[in-house]
Amino acid sequence: MTDLSDVDPWDRVADGYETSARPVFAEFADAALHLANVQPGQTVADIACGPGTLTILLAERGARVSALDFSPRMLWILERNVARDQLEGVSVHHGDGQVLPFEDDQFDAAFSLFGLMFFPDRTKGYAEMLRTLRPSGTGCVSSWARLSLCPLFEVMAHTIARLDPSRGPPAYDISSLENPDVLLSEMRAAGFADVAVHPVERSFAFPSASELWHGLTEGSAPVSVMRSRLSADAWAALSDDAVRFIDAKAGPFPNRLAATAWIATGRKPIAKRRAVSSKTKPISSSER
Repeated sequence: MTDLSDVDPWDRVADGYETSARPVFAEFADAALHLANVQPGQTVADIACGPGTLTILLAERGARVSALDFSPRMLWILERNVARDQLEGVSVHHGDGQVLPFEDDQFDAAFSLFGLMFFPDRTKGYAEMLRTLRPSGTGCVSSWARLSLCPLFEVMAHTIARLDPSRGPPAYDISSLENPDVLLSEMRAAGFADVAVHPVERSFAFPSASELWHGLTEGSAPVSVMRSRLSADAWAALSDDAVRFIDAKAGPFPNRLAATAWIATGRKPIAKRRAVSSKTKPISSSER
């Protein structure tokens, strides 16, 4: 089974992820940007930024962005795109979202879209995000909803399980961020105030089962790793089986398939100053 908290699957899939998965993720990144109400000139952290889907949207809107990921290949793609589009105000950092290389109280907003959900220690991820936010700054974390609310990812999960039985059948993990109550409670426990979880649904058109499989092949870390372990003939046979399975499960094509994300927003509280009573007198050295 592929460990998605490890860097190798993401390096391996980075180029395909940029072309196949980015159009899907961009829809949710745009929704998160509006929910967090980021303004031009604000400083923003994009944690587990991948190839920079959100970073580029932020930079285009005039924000100053510090983008961080643990995948060197993802960051190379981001830097290439920033240079290509001549975007200003973007700094790129290689690092761990659980140990951010940023100062306290540095950002007006901080995002981790579909990244923190994979952290080995989510508590550290929330804590680091909160630490680096300025008082009253906005934190934003997203996760995919359970598969019953995501037909697009449901067909993908069942296809992967069919091709790689070691993964087991897909199942709802009530302790994960698929559960919006967990996302809500974890952000509150980390110290965020005014936490709200917003359901965001988008649908995507696929002309054929083979087009859907191609996108999955190019943009899915588990599938990319699976492909690397097979010969060309074995992969071709597996792909034929996958297309037939997708056609039967999600057809007829052309078809639209939806996905739902939970996007949570919260605010870093402003520290309350302790009032000094006028009735309190200093303690003299003789009274100590």
